[in-house]
Amino acid sequence: MKERKTEKHRKFSIEEKNQIAVLYLDKHMRMCEILRLYNIPHESMAKRWVKQYRALGTCVDQRGRGGIKEGIKKGRPKKHVVSLEELTKRELIEKVRLYEDIKNSLACVMNREQDTTIKS
Repeated sequence: MKERKTEKHRKFSIEEKNQIAVLYLDKHMRMCEILRLYNIPHESMAKRWVKQYRALGTCVDQRGRGGIKEGIKKGRPKKHVVSLEELTKRELIEKVRLYEDIKNSLACVMNREQDTTIKS
């Protein structure tokens, strides 16, 4: 079996994250000391945990979330369906004209198809 060239990322539990945030905030340990003590590879990780602890009172497990924020979704936005009661008089008239144009176009196409089948 092949040996890994790099070390696998260590996963910290929520309790460990909270403990690290408390050490930084309450015990006034320097960040570089905490990084060495817990063998944290990047300072930004610990800073993110401290920020979450300040805001929420605990660290949040965001593994597998893909960075999706609350209310922000990927993909094409959903079309807002408006009921006829919410439309203004002008918008209703435009909609009726649009539907009449579609109906007339469809009737014209159907007549052409019938004419071509009769001539054949």
